[in-house]
Amino acid sequence: MKVLQIIDSLHPGGAEKMAVNLFNDLNKNDVESFLCATREEGLLKNEIVDFSKYLFLKRKRMLDFSALRSLRGFIRANKIDVIHAHGTSYFIGFLLKFFLNTKILFIWHDHYGNSEYLQNRNYKILKPCSKYFDGVVCVNRQLLRWNKKMLLARNYQMINNFVNLVESSEDKLTLKGKHSVKVICVANLRPQKDHHLLIDVFEEFFDNEEISLHLFGKNFEDSYSEDLKLKIEKTSNIFYYGSHKITKSILSQADIGILVSQSEGLPLALLEYAMAGLPIICTKVGDCPEVIGEYGIMVAPGAKKDIANAIEIYSTSEELRFQHGAGISSHVIQKFSAEVSILKLIDFYKQCS
Repeated sequence: MKVLQIIDSLHPGGAEKMAVNLFNDLNKNDVESFLCATREEGLLKNEIVDFSKYLFLKRKRMLDFSALRSLRGFIRANKIDVIHAHGTSYFIGFLLKFFLNTKILFIWHDHYGNSEYLQNRNYKILKPCSKYFDGVVCVNRQLLRWNKKMLLARNYQMINNFVNLVESSEDKLTLKGKHSVKVICVANLRPQKDHHLLIDVFEEFFDNEEISLHLFGKNFEDSYSEDLKLKIEKTSNIFYYGSHKITKSILSQADIGILVSQSEGLPLALLEYAMAGLPIICTKVGDCPEVIGEYGIMVAPGAKKDIANAIEIYSTSEELRFQHGAGISSHVIQKFSAEVSILKLIDFYKQCS
């Protein structure tokens, strides 16, 4: 079996990381795996293990027939059996099937993060395209139910996300400040991640204390990002590092992992925190409860005081931090391992054939 993962960019994000993870790990399981970035490259390019199986398409427009022909040539030259499109890249897969009549298995992977607000999802283009999907992979149960109800594909399957957390990178980073407790948040600067709420918590409850907040995530240079940067500049214990390759060496410098999103699918950041043995505070959205189990503190979205209380609980008990960190690490290794998800995905490819 020869499988091509398709993703729009290689900037760090949940869908992008999963596309690269699948590309790398399928090669270890008797599947010849390929990867195509359609629009932009990014930091995740450094995680590609075999560039002979990688294509950067440099797609410029929604209907870019030059890019489409290049992709078809790559598929034919490498005798690809399956195209596995992630997120918004489903459209170029649809174009391949519709205009070029490519007889190839077409799988779409739904990573939609606003799974708490699926009633507002725009699927006017997605639904007619889904007639050409041989299968749909969903990252949580809410998405699975929504896809089965709203789309027109033949097969559906929920498969857990997984992470491959590397020990360190060449550009080793040290978390700033000499605070005794460091809280880390890995989340691209998007409104659904609710960074403003998290910053407000630190300003109101932990200003000038021995607790600091360390933010990692892509800046989209929009009003949300600019407002965040202005708020951070006025604080003494909140630090923003931009988009960065997250490694175990970075996470191990922190004491607590946090995510206060208004909505999620199955966030890879939680899996990364867990793999690094961090106790976790997160909002009860998407499949976050499945990741946390009984080894973390969950709060309702927007619950400012509950978030502050959770930080206080962990910051004052090193024993509890160690206990929950060890527990969630073991839990995630067992339930969200690459091996289990890869085998389930290969079976789904065969089922859809």
